[in-house]
Amino acid sequence: MKNFVCCLMKNKNLLLINMYQSILVSVLLFCGACSEHGDKVEMKISNYALIDLHLHLDGSLSPEALCEMARISNVNLPTTDLNELRAFMECPEDCESLNDYLECFDFPQQVMQHKDAIEYGVYDLVKRLDKQGLLYAEIRYAPQLHLENGLTQDEVVQASISGLNAALAECDMQAQLILCCMRGDNNDELNKTTVELTKKYLGRGVAACDLAGAEALFKTEKYKSLFDYAASLGVPYTIHAGEADEVSSMQDAISFGTHRIGHGIRSYNDNHTLTLLYDKNITLELCPTSNLQTKAVGSINSMSQYPICEFINRNVKVTVNTDNMTVSNTTLLKEFQKLFKFGVINSEQAEIIVRNSVDAAFLSDDQKKDLLEKCQKIMRR
Repeated sequence: MKNFVCCLMKNKNLLLINMYQSILVSVLLFCGACSEHGDKVEMKISNYALIDLHLHLDGSLSPEALCEMARISNVNLPTTDLNELRAFMECPEDCESLNDYLECFDFPQQVMQHKDAIEYGVYDLVKRLDKQGLLYAEIRYAPQLHLENGLTQDEVVQASISGLNAALAECDMQAQLILCCMRGDNNDELNKTTVELTKKYLGRGVAACDLAGAEALFKTEKYKSLFDYAASLGVPYTIHAGEADEVSSMQDAISFGTHRIGHGIRSYNDNHTLTLLYDKNITLELCPTSNLQTKAVGSINSMSQYPICEFINRNVKVTVNTDNMTVSNTTLLKEFQKLFKFGVINSEQAEIIVRNSVDAAFLSDDQKKDLLEKCQKIMRR
């Protein structure tokens, strides 16, 4: 950065100087204090506001936490070497689709069948997010996937709330839980119970419910009655759509009355759906690295092609999230760094994204106001 400024000072062409100074100001506004090392751009956490609205618990467990949870659950792991264990947990480079990506969840779920392990998993994740500098996060998981050893969904939720509260007592950040219903066969009653538990614990650690799973195999339209039920109970919800299935999946989710859609990346070039998103004031929970790994849009093969600005330019609200920190080997800071490094967003667009995250969070108006003030205080440093 120092050499860059020196070069500008030596340049006698005033037009070029003004142009490069403008670029430099934009970089500093976004990064706070940035430093360049080769082709790396490093952002100081202290100068950026981080909010993650789309973060899966089982896809974000650290290898260290997995070992501890295995000990608690009396589960034998194939290895205790952390590097080898991470290889089991991360998305393979030859991942072909969302279905391949979802296979990475099978292993962590084996150690999440004991309430003490679930409690520890949530506790450890929140503590890690706090260390990463997040101000707020919504952590999601499916209670019905943790019943193999006799737990009820209610007991699973209670354990997760205990872990959440224990961590928040030691942290500066805020966090809530989102309970996922699952796409699948013969689980209608399990999904109904998940919605009812969302209502039961709403405002007590739980913020909303969701619909996750193999979108292309189990169509969104099948779940209309489930979200009619959620709406009748006054339960907020978000819905995974437009990740592994076409824009019709998003249109179905919109017709259910959702105000947020998980991913939704496939609508970037669909005029009708973009118009619907804008007209209905719906926020997309974009997850750049994950979307590339799952081949969510076949024509998009690199971060430089990620179409986030197609949404921003149409005034569609978008947020940036991790999806699964461990499976995708990412953090929220890395997501923004990648988007900035490849010229996908600029400082003004980054600030819009942060404001969208505050607006879309499952929080009260007063809580959003407080969160926005924290964000602005950090961004102005």
